[in-house]
Amino acid sequence: MIAMQYRIILPADYDMDIIERRIRDNAAKLDGFPHLYFKAYLYARRDDGAPANCYAPLYVWQNTAGLTRFLQSAGFARLIADFGWPTITLWLTLTCPEREALIHARFAALHYDAVKPYSDLATLNTDAALTGWDVHHQTLLQADFADDRACLRGDIYRIGYVACGQTLCETR
Repeated sequence: MIAMQYRIILPADYDMDIIERRIRDNAAKLDGFPHLYFKAYLYARRDDGAPANCYAPLYVWQNTAGLTRFLQSAGFARLIADFGWPTITLWLTLTCPEREALIHARFAALHYDAVKPYSDLATLNTDAALTGWDVHHQTLLQADFADDRACLRGDIYRIGYVACGQTLCETR
């Protein structure tokens, strides 16, 4: 599987209710999307203790076919029209959370570590619910999901919604 994320940093005075409304109105449209494992609609608010207003959705794709289809979709074109061309980061997933860990979580924490050259790749830390390896930039993504932000470390985001791909939606 492939983890994917883009982060859109918004102005300090940006009305984050717009992002929350956008999530509320559109997020379920990705439920059942082919080859999507999940999309967590992550966002952070300055007025909630975050260093910046940010929209930073996190996806896990079952394969490149789904990822490509999404990037070529009208929905992604609309995001580009509204916020500009995002820089997208991809990771090969090493661990992936169970559906239940996502559906009931209210917060996500993302933490990034460097993978040092000549590391024993078999011993990479995969304790997080979602772990991904960016082989180009040699970084390790560790993401955890919880109902309480106090137990999380890293960049903390609120989860506005979790869209489940074809397989997961069938089991809801």
